Amino acid sequence: MSKKKLNNGLIKSFSKFFKKPFVKTVSLIIIAVTLSTVINSYYRNIQESIHKGIVSMYDIYPQIAEGLYEVNGWVLNGKSFDQERKAKQVIYENFSKVVVMSVFAPDNPELNGMSGRGTGFIVGVDDESATIVTNYHVIDAYLDQPDIFTVAIQTASEMWSYDAEIIGYDIITDVAVLKILKQDNEEWEPIEWGTNEDFAAGTPIIVIGHGMSMSWSSTQGHVVYKDRYGMRPYNLTMQLDAVVNQGNSGGPVFNDDGQVIGIVQSIYSPGRKVPGWDGVGMAISVDQVKRSVDYILSPQYDAKGYVPYVEFPFSLGSFKLPEVKDIEKEDRRYAYFDYPEPPVAAAGQPPIEKEKTVGELAGFEQGDILLEINGETIYNSFKVLRMTITAFPGDLWTVKVRRGEEEIEIEVAMREIDIKTLQDIIKKRGM
Repeated sequence: MSKKKLNNGLIKSFSKFFKKPFVKTVSLIIIAVTLSTVINSYYRNIQESIHKGIVSMYDIYPQIAEGLYEVNGWVLNGKSFDQERKAKQVIYENFSKVVVMSVFAPDNPELNGMSGRGTGFIVGVDDESATIVTNYHVIDAYLDQPDIFTVAIQTASEMWSYDAEIIGYDIITDVAVLKILKQDNEEWEPIEWGTNEDFAAGTPIIVIGHGMSMSWSSTQGHVVYKDRYGMRPYNLTMQLDAVVNQGNSGGPVFNDDGQVIGIVQSIYSPGRKVPGWDGVGMAISVDQVKRSVDYILSPQYDAKGYVPYVEFPFSLGSFKLPEVKDIEKEDRRYAYFDYPEPPVAAAGQPPIEKEKTVGELAGFEQGDILLEINGETIYNSFKVLRMTITAFPGDLWTVKVRRGEEEIEIEVAMREIDIKTLQDIIKKRGM
């Protein structure tokens, strides 16, 4: 056989081999993986070159440059690389949705030491008005003495102030909802809400507000901790390291997609008489903010007059490691029903009646191991706390427990907690 015929035969054999569906699929996968590996290895260099080209194009053909930027973002995920541009875009697109909140005593300047300045943001717009969210504590002086104090709002684009109407507020979450009326057919735009799923520890953030009365200042940082409990009763707060100061209260915290994921609430500054930026800022997480805002804007708020919360429904204990060490990690459940002994009455006194928890009334027994609530796996009592804070009275939970070798499901209705008790705790702490 000649060498030429041999080569042709080999070529035909390879051609037939690579035409087989399985071989074609495997070959395409290998090529894709190889290209992906090469691109990822040089991703930073590639993106730096692309962005330099786009920037230079902006000076000549801005529309073409914008198109290239969008294509690069879609094809090569270039927008994630360009953090600086994303931050600028969030600031420029949202600063006009942020407002100045002012509380002052127009007829009694001596009381202006009790007045203050804070931040708010637009969450809804219709033909006649805009709905605005801020902190309750920004406007509490007005709520306590409406005959003396006034609330005024300034926007970024108009040269005049607006009188604000208070729609409602939630002392527990420290949220207030207000309304201003249009005066000149203003073209306001609302912010975009995110969810608690849109951020985690390490998520880049942008804060827009009026810290230290420096109007429409923006600062950047990241989420330090997602669910910080204990800073306020019945709150899970976000800890952030973007600079915030007095005047930032009530301002929006944006992720780098331009979604509001929290509201600036306080700064933790134990070493100062007058709180200042010590590197620890706290914000109310978006799911809790939305819970309060949606309820305040609902007919239920008009009927009730406040935003309700529920009691922690169960008396729970937590297993220690030696008690669960022999169980596979993925199968461990740490929370179990643990009812304390009833208090003993003094000699000659009637027995002390103890109010039963929702869990006791529903029929959970001492030692029942908590497995699931509404189909969600429960590993420890902190998950129950999260669910309690966002629940409403009357919500039904389907709770699964292990009792001995048996798994049992019981339906439980959430019971409202005395709102005055919670409010008094917050007021005593000066929050």
